[in-house]
Amino acid sequence: MSLEAAGVRRAAVLGTATGARTFLAPAALALRGRLGKVARYAVPVLAAGEIVGDKLPMAPPRVEGPGLVARVVSGAVSGRVSAGARGARVGAAFALAATYPSQALRGAIVSRTGAPDIAIAVPEDLLAASAAAAASTEPRPDVDGPKSDDIRGFSAHQRGMLAAAGLGLVAGAVGTAAMTSAQKWVYGFTGAEGSEAPREVGEKILGHFGVKVRKEQRPALNTATHALYGTSWGLLFGVVWGRGRPPGPDKGAVFGLNVWLASLVELPALGIATPPWKQSPVALAQDLGFHLVYGAATAAAYEAFSA
Repeated sequence: MSLEAAGVRRAAVLGTATGARTFLAPAALALRGRLGKVARYAVPVLAAGEIVGDKLPMAPPRVEGPGLVARVVSGAVSGRVSAGARGARVGAAFALAATYPSQALRGAIVSRTGAPDIAIAVPEDLLAASAAAAASTEPRPDVDGPKSDDIRGFSAHQRGMLAAAGLGLVAGAVGTAAMTSAQKWVYGFTGAEGSEAPREVGEKILGHFGVKVRKEQRPALNTATHALYGTSWGLLFGVVWGRGRPPGPDKGAVFGLNVWLASLVELPALGIATPPWKQSPVALAQDLGFHLVYGAATAAAYEAFSA
């Protein structure tokens, strides 16, 4: 693994930590002297304040207001320190992808176990801080890379189509998580309800097997179908766009556009949505934006996993 590849993978970890705590990754970098003298003292103070504020009852959801933007920017900055422009893309994508899932997982654990929120929040602090601390180090040739350059850069093409498909599936899962975070953030601003199209698709599929979905099962089915659909598209990304040179943001945009266009055909064909020419331009533009986020995050995740 080259030093650049190691830096890209560290950017992914730093971004993931940022999705849980905005300032932990920059604080870890600052403490190692990688953000300058002023930041070495200022950023850890911000991180400590965030950790305390996160436990307060009035702490806002992570996907509400400017908080999500701050996490994405923090992930991008941390990733750039780790691996330049590629690292910035990867850090931002993983920060966005980790934001809503980390919030939802914490809430689900509290709800199911009845434990106080702080009992779950503190271990989350420790996990995020440990990840940020481990990823904030600079890659070293004698530890992070082989002495030869036989596997330098992106080798998905050499690994073959099966490996590219597998990497694409994992990248698609990250892209889907990032898209979900973006949707929750936008819906929080607009007050709109989330799409029920994935649930309706799931019900149609299960109906063919004689399975009826109860009302209380619908939210879980909506989430599961959304996740499976987005992840499965990642397989195509790996096979078509991922092999060869690094995918980059341009291929991510093309991929997201193609998935969006496919949805404009699939959903009306299933009788779940109206034809695109009957939908409002605002709704179409919003849905396109979500799919571009999905494509960009999937491409960035593929860069990290195949580095």
